[in-house]
Amino acid sequence: MSKQSDKLSKLYADIDRHAQRVAAFIVLRGAEHVGTIRIHYPADGAGRLIAYVVDWTLEKPDAMRFDEFTRWRRGSASGYGYDKASAAMSGATIAGVTTVDDGHDWRHHFKTGGLTILQAI
Repeated sequence: MSKQSDKLSKLYADIDRHAQRVAAFIVLRGAEHVGTIRIHYPADGAGRLIAYVVDWTLEKPDAMRFDEFTRWRRGSASGYGYDKASAAMSGATIAGVTTVDDGHDWRHHFKTGGLTILQAI
């Protein structure tokens, strides 16, 4: 197995391990499911919040091996006194729309980019 494959295996194991204290969102462009977001909240207020984002519109580059490709991305934030979810989601891209941690809630950029966000969990 390659280093990249090991990283992907570790990422998927990490996703499963953090399945508690979670919120899940479905991102739509019209009726098309274009993204999924999972936010894992810390057990305490200062702990690390982790956001996993998948962009279902991404295609595997021809030059990349199949076992090295993933549509999932991970972001995190910890500490007190700010919107950790928006900080963790900063830079996340779904269907060509990228979030920025600019004082708006993380949903803002997706919504203004024409995407609909539905909370599933």
